[in-house]
Amino acid sequence: MPPGSIEIFRNPVIDTSVLFDFLVWRFCVETKTAFPGCISDSAAEKDTLRALHWYLDQVKPILTSPHVIAEIHGLVQSRAGWRGARLSDFWLIAQEELRRLSLDERSIKLVNMNSENLAAFGPTDDSILQIAVQKHGTVVTGDHGLRGRLKEKQIGILDRYEILALWQEHNA
Repeated sequence: MPPGSIEIFRNPVIDTSVLFDFLVWRFCVETKTAFPGCISDSAAEKDTLRALHWYLDQVKPILTSPHVIAEIHGLVQSRAGWRGARLSDFWLIAQEELRRLSLDERSIKLVNMNSENLAAFGPTDDSILQIAVQKHGTVVTGDHGLRGRLKEKQIGILDRYEILALWQEHNA
């Protein structure tokens, strides 16, 4: 682990896009589904997902919001187009993967959300922000709007490419 990076390993709060891509990738690996039909087949994308796998193993338990899990369900149906048995299989594998990562879902009631953040970013991003504040955590996200708000609040942020750089440094 690089000097000074200990903070990125504390209480990671995982946002929707990162967790969605990771869980779809794990599903594809576990079911041996060909990547062109499942997720990006580029070597760079595979390395980024391997790095994310390494990172999540280092930082467990991971934190997120039930809002994120609900968004993932919608994305699996809309972006991946999975329904029926494939959707069921996805959730069985996702559940096991999230159990392995010691997922800790933190619920933030809508009525307790910050009105300004709720209006600007919606319930998912506001819940991610509040969990990070409560747990003094680092948020793993690719969402540029959320990143800006996190910077304003001086909350730690990582994206998949920063995680890739950490992984490459660790494996050098």
